[in-house]
Amino acid sequence: MAHSNESHQPNWHVKALSVPGPDTDLSLHVSFDNARFLFGCGEGTQRAFVQKRMGMRGLSGIFIGSGEAKARNGLAGVLMTAADGGISKVDVIGPPDMSHYVSTLRTSVIRDSLTVNMHSFPRDKSPGESVELFKSANITVHGIALIPQPDAESSTSLNVNLDPYNPSFRPSRLSPEDTQKWCDTIVGDMFHNGPAARSSRKPNPSSPRRSPLRTVNPFINPDGTICSSIPDTRYPLPVPTREDVETQMVYICQAPDVRGKFDVEKANKLGVPKGPMRGKLTRGEEIEVDDPSIQGGKRIVKPEQCLVGGGPGSVLIVVNCSDKTKSALLENPIFRRYQYGDEGETAHAHLIVHRVPRSIWESEDYQEWMRAFGERTQHLIADPVEYPDRTVFNSAAWNTLQLSLVNSSIFTPPFVISPNVPSSKLPPRTSFLVEGSSCRMHPPSDFTTVDNHEKDVPFLITASEADSARETIRRDMPEYAQACDIAQKALLADPRSTNPSPPIIGDDITVTTLGTGSAIPSKYRNVSSTHLDIPGLGGILLDAGEGTLGQMRRRYGKDGLKKLFEDLKMIFISHMHADHHLGLHAILEDRFRQGISSPLYVIGPHSIALGMQESASWQYPASREALDNVFFINIGRLGYKVENKGYTDGSIDEAGAEMDQWEKEASDDRDSGRRGWPFNCIYGFSPAANRDHWQSINRLMRDLSFVSIWAPVVPHRGRAYGLAIEHSSGWKIVYSGDTKPSEELVQAGRNATLLIHEATLEDDKPDVAAVKGHSTFSQAIDVGKKMSAKHILLNHFSQRYPKLPKLPVPIPNEDGSAEAEAQPVVSISFDFMSVKLSEMWKMSYYMEPLSLLFAEAEEEDGTDQSGNDTLGQVKRDINPSVDGVIGKPIPKKGNKHNGDANGGGNGAQEGKSKKSLKKEAARNAKRAASPSSNHQPEPKRRSTDSSSINEDTVMDVTV
Repeated sequence: MAHSNESHQPNWHVKALSVPGPDTDLSLHVSFDNARFLFGCGEGTQRAFVQKRMGMRGLSGIFIGSGEAKARNGLAGVLMTAADGGISKVDVIGPPDMSHYVSTLRTSVIRDSLTVNMHSFPRDKSPGESVELFKSANITVHGIALIPQPDAESSTSLNVNLDPYNPSFRPSRLSPEDTQKWCDTIVGDMFHNGPAARSSRKPNPSSPRRSPLRTVNPFINPDGTICSSIPDTRYPLPVPTREDVETQMVYICQAPDVRGKFDVEKANKLGVPKGPMRGKLTRGEEIEVDDPSIQGGKRIVKPEQCLVGGGPGSVLIVVNCSDKTKSALLENPIFRRYQYGDEGETAHAHLIVHRVPRSIWESEDYQEWMRAFGERTQHLIADPVEYPDRTVFNSAAWNTLQLSLVNSSIFTPPFVISPNVPSSKLPPRTSFLVEGSSCRMHPPSDFTTVDNHEKDVPFLITASEADSARETIRRDMPEYAQACDIAQKALLADPRSTNPSPPIIGDDITVTTLGTGSAIPSKYRNVSSTHLDIPGLGGILLDAGEGTLGQMRRRYGKDGLKKLFEDLKMIFISHMHADHHLGLHAILEDRFRQGISSPLYVIGPHSIALGMQESASWQYPASREALDNVFFINIGRLGYKVENKGYTDGSIDEAGAEMDQWEKEASDDRDSGRRGWPFNCIYGFSPAANRDHWQSINRLMRDLSFVSIWAPVVPHRGRAYGLAIEHSSGWKIVYSGDTKPSEELVQAGRNATLLIHEATLEDDKPDVAAVKGHSTFSQAIDVGKKMSAKHILLNHFSQRYPKLPKLPVPIPNEDGSAEAEAQPVVSISFDFMSVKLSEMWKMSYYMEPLSLLFAEAEEEDGTDQSGNDTLGQVKRDINPSVDGVIGKPIPKKGNKHNGDANGGGNGAQEGKSKKSLKKEAARNAKRAASPSSNHQPEPKRRSTDSSSINEDTVMDVTV
């Protein structure tokens, strides 16, 4: 059970940070005066903090609602961002496998400055039992684990003891209870692993002495301390059971009773003397006072006799439930104390949030269960399956719509399909949870929907409304619209528009940049991911940061995403920094849930395979055939040019390809259910591993018609790799990953058709780039020129330095061909941008309007270029339930003119700069273009929505 030391502050409220949707899941922000909690932490949660302008200051606990990956895939990003924002301790509470899940992130998610206390539902407690999992002065949380009945094929292997000093110790063979304890130790090492912490874990001096020179396994240091977080592929964790993945959690959150105000008149009448005794009464303690009129001369005075206005603390219940756990929920007797029964109501739940699918909330027995809580209880439903298609990351959506004025085929906005909540008969006082849903818990009040921040205008535009929305933007942003028209006219005057050159190899390759930011997501850019659509081959995905699946869903839609998955042939992960791979498992899981089992090659560091092996959420939706067709290739064995020699599987000499000890143990663990994927030998250099590696390489070359593949090591902080692939048709694609300028990458990429290179920093920051292991704009372009690349696409832009580089404009000859001394076609990238190589030359003509647009966006974002924005904004974060500022206008510092936000009236315009007016026009254009914007603009206000986290404080470790 977790304990916290903060003092009790009675005011608190619940607000929806994010709701279930294509790119987010439920995340409730529970805010007290001096502490904050999250209930739910799916992918996109840390980006939602930025978008919704909510700070993380005071984040004390994160409650995970289920064993499903979509309910917790955002946890890693939130923990790292919280640590880098100055938070020193966070409690994480969740289902029985919660510490196991966090342990699988040990290869890339480590923070010495943060202490993470894990509180998984105990394995030795019965399903359905109410267990106190967290307690502080503000709130006590009991958890109930709804666990489906186990399959008959559960693990049957012989368990070993939890003794890392024993040579036979194997984490994969621990009992479920001991696995939970071992994983708690791993998390402790991941997040608080400095010298002081390690010394505290030294063995007892009275324990048997062991050799300081040789250790029995990699977890034992020579000084006898334990470092459990070593990601050794020989000692993996067991894969969680199917029941772990399907477990759902219910949290009952009880605030302390609220003491009333001390009534001096009543105290005087009761004979309570002034001084310490009155203090005891205000603290809820009974006292004795002198009273000669009664026997014994003493009389007891209780707090309620002198306090007025108090009452029981509010109760919040967060329900996560699936069809498989529905009966366990409805039959659980624990909830009867909050419902009307034979003895009447014994407790009152002020708010219940239901994260349940339609098959549950629409059923009569579930609605009857809801009604039993009484008419005073409010219910909010968040459907994780059939949700309204409402955009959470509005800034990026609006930005792409504005970009589409330049070229609507290159910039495709993430239009919504059905943004309205479903119509259905619901029990009394029941509504659907939507963005901005908020409920004050004390003093208790009805839930309401808080308007978005003025810079977070909802994007509710469908594809059929696109032209109308663009016309509105043109009308309200005339300077930008004029710049777009000038650019398009200049482009049409280019001979290549009317007399295009004959097509060359690779011209038909389409590059879609799904995430173009670095380190952490921002309002406008998600973290790294790029998709290549190559006719005749299929798709290749380059890196997969957190939120990549959501970006895919927004960009391609339901049908388009399924086709993308069907055509996807290869995923390349360049290195182990979290912003490049945290979205991988979600992509694999969604692909398998759509029934796709075709071969897929995953190329990456061996730690990527270890994380895949130890995670269950992506494996259980897949058939055995689908898992067999996931071929992992260790990137560390591609450090030279590997050429296609035309070998077949049968040409690999299998003589003597025996498994070593660890591979045999892995095979035994698979037979006993402790492991699943992979089903071949992918680690190390044993004869069996060499055989399986070359079989996978040869199959990759044959299936994708590669002539060669080369993954050179590139200079970055930590082991990082680039990629150069050459196709039999003649094209060659090079990807830099994260790197400083690399001569080896130049050698690998000679005569590339396309170079995709990171350009994290501006040209005036070469020293910063060198320290951080990144490249500037000009350095990236120079690398492309050195390798004679025909096309250069820049990406991975720092969120802190959002300025756009000036791109060279190649001067064509009159016949449309390139100038004599060929110069590469250079382009920058944006999220949701799809461009064919044959059209990439157009991007240089669009730079003027884009620079204008992003200059306004940069100002509107308000990022402090001094680099001190993160901690400053976190410190300025305040609680709207305390300050009472929700919906109240607060004037901007230094702005004496508080006119109409629409710009009406001369007073509103007076004293404003030209740039301020342009920003205001951009916001008004968004409201006017939105089909739902028939209301007055929201007033500016201070609230918990006060800060985004600046990238620079986190990029030192994560990029």
